[in-house]
Order: sequence, then structure tokens, then C-alpha cells
Amino acid sequence: MKLNSSQLEAFFAVAKLLNFTKAAEVLFVTQSALSQRIAKLEEDLGTTLFIRDRTSIRLTDTGEQVLRYCQFNQAVESELLAKLKDSKDDLAGVLRIGGFSSVNRSLVIPSLKKIMNKNPRLSIQLITKEIHDLGTLLKSAEADYIFTNKKSDSPNIESLFLGYEENVLVKLKKAPDTEIYLDHDETDPTTKAYYFQNKAAFKPSNIRYLDDVYGLIDGVKNGYGKAILPLHLIKNETSLEILDPKKILRVSVYLQFFVQPFYRRVHADFLDDVRIFFQTALRQEN
Repeated sequence: MKLNSSQLEAFFAVAKLLNFTKAAEVLFVTQSALSQRIAKLEEDLGTTLFIRDRTSIRLTDTGEQVLRYCQFNQAVESELLAKLKDSKDDLAGVLRIGGFSSVNRSLVIPSLKKIMNKNPRLSIQLITKEIHDLGTLLKSAEADYIFTNKKSDSPNIESLFLGYEENVLVKLKKAPDTEIYLDHDETDPTTKAYYFQNKAAFKPSNIRYLDDVYGLIDGVKNGYGKAILPLHLIKNETSLEILDPKKILRVSVYLQFFVQPFYRRVHADFLDDVRIFFQTALRQEN
């Protein structure tokens, strides 16, 4: 059996947008024609690709596999076309990367300096999410790589350990010590994990939410409260003090990506640069 390209194109559009109406508009076809293509693809594959209810649609496990196939083909095709159009030996295509706030700006961006400067045709899309939202970026094909804090249990996902991010409790030097804490949002477990790991009671008088790690740093510097912050982000902040340098919360950092039967040239260079930079910047032993 050979997969039909127009059916795959229809599936890919719906899988990325999770909306039949928007996908039909993007492909300049009627919604009926789009639905027929999806139905025929499901019939040919002998399986369901989408789960539909009254308010939304989502991919089945098989749908996620077909999405990765489409994503992989698109990436390889883009790289081939770029190479054929230009005989230069530099890398082309797109690196789509997801990560959490404390590593994206401070570690991910500088780790890519060599590969980006050497390859002017190479594009990058960097997405910052809370850690609990990063896994969906791989499944939805919004990102090819994610930096996260846990090793994946899936045999289809490669997890490359890059080191430990070390977090400490910090306050403004000239501010009084209070029990007011700063966190990302109500789902952020960092502060509780710090106290749990150090076997201490966490009894805040108030918790203030400032969205991301840079909001926390600015909040501490302005005397809003104290926060658990990564050492590599505050080492040059002379206005801040670490309350107990011996109490450290270590958070693992992993690079995750789907296992592929064939990897693009850019993959090896990207992994080498990231591995070297992160292993220099982060603690390697627990």
C-alpha cells in the first residue's frame, strides 16, 4: 500500500491545527473534501487517527505516529530542497526547540551560537513553556527537541542527560527576611520540592506569582520576597544573597527527541554543541 500525498497533507494540516475548519482554509479546500480525505486515509490504514467530540478533536496513538512521519518527511524534504538550490555545504532547515525559562535564554541560546553562526541558512524556533507543558510539544509536532527535567519512559523517545541545575534560596541583601515566596504559578512545585528535599517545613505567609524565572529574579531584586533560583542565573547578581548555601535543590536537565530511522545532518552538530555547552555549565554529579 502506498500512502496518498493529498490525504497525508490533509491529515498533517488537521493534526497541527486540531481544527477541520482552519485546516480546510489553509489548504483552500472545502471542509467536506478535507473530511473525505481524512476518512479515506483512515480507511486505507484500517485505524482511527482522530478522536472527535462536541468541542474538540485529538490524535489517537496511531495518529501521533502518522504525525511524526509527516513531520519527519517535511524536515527531510526542506533540507534536501535547500541543499539542491544552493551548492554550499552549510546546514539548512529549521531547529524547533522547546524548553523551560531557566535554560532557554541562559543555556540553549548560547549553546547554539556556533552552529547558527556557521550556518546562515539554518533557522530556529525557540518555545518557552512550563515544564509540565513541554511533553505536548513533541507529541503535537510543535517541537523537534525539548529540554525538560525527566527521562522519558517511552521507547520511542531518546533522553540525553545534560546535567543538574542547582537551585538555592535567595533574597535581596538589604531586605528583611520574610516568609513571602515568589513562584512561577500555582502549579510550580520548585519551592515545595526544595523544602521537602532539605527536610524542612514550608510555611509561607504569602506566595506571589511572577510567571517565569526572570520575573522571580526581578521580584527578588525589588524586594517582593525570596525565591528558589538556579545558581547559574544569579552568580553575578551582587545585590542578592543565598540564605543557606548548603541547601541545594538539584533538578535534572534532559534533551528529548523522537527516535528516527534517519537523522538529518543538523542533528549530530546540534547534539554535539548542546552536550558540550551544558556539561560545562551544569553540575554532572549528584
